[in-house]
Amino acid sequence: MKNRNHSKKQDHGRNIALAFRYIQQIFKETSQLMKKLDSLMGKDWIPTYGNRTTKEVTSQLAYPESWLVQGSFRLYSSRKEPSIRKGITIAYWSDEIEEPILIAGKLNYILDETTGRPKAEDHWDLWYAWFEKDFEKKIIDGSVQKVKIEATPLRDYIREAKAFAIPLVSIQSETDIKTKLYDKLRDL
Repeated sequence: MKNRNHSKKQDHGRNIALAFRYIQQIFKETSQLMKKLDSLMGKDWIPTYGNRTTKEVTSQLAYPESWLVQGSFRLYSSRKEPSIRKGITIAYWSDEIEEPILIAGKLNYILDETTGRPKAEDHWDLWYAWFEKDFEKKIIDGSVQKVKIEATPLRDYIREAKAFAIPLVSIQSETDIKTKLYDKLRDL
């Protein structure tokens, strides 16, 4: 009996280690997706936040729920269109979703008249636009939806937002990145 309990504990420990390895693999694949998207966006669209893809992960003992990344982002800016950001946010987990989703969209910021730059912007604006939008149901079938900015705190610095979402697992190849993500993002 004692051996059986010890074996179950070992299996449980191995499953925990496998779960972390699986999460690490998802992050590696997300990095590959972002690198491919970078190449498709071309030289006119540069990553707004450089190589940074997440924030607000903590190492503080008091906040263990924030030790694990909840999402990643990749937003792009263009000198030709200073008010526009296009990009993606990947929501790995949230109380509002059943599986990891990839959110893509276009944000049209209100420009500061003196600087010609957005009045304000945040790494997570696409996340906020998607999760705070005024819809009864968050559709993840790739259909583009206009976010009702006036119903969110984003109304103070974003003029318009359009977004679409798909299950992260639907991206299985570079062709999927191009057809399910880039082509639609380009046309927004």
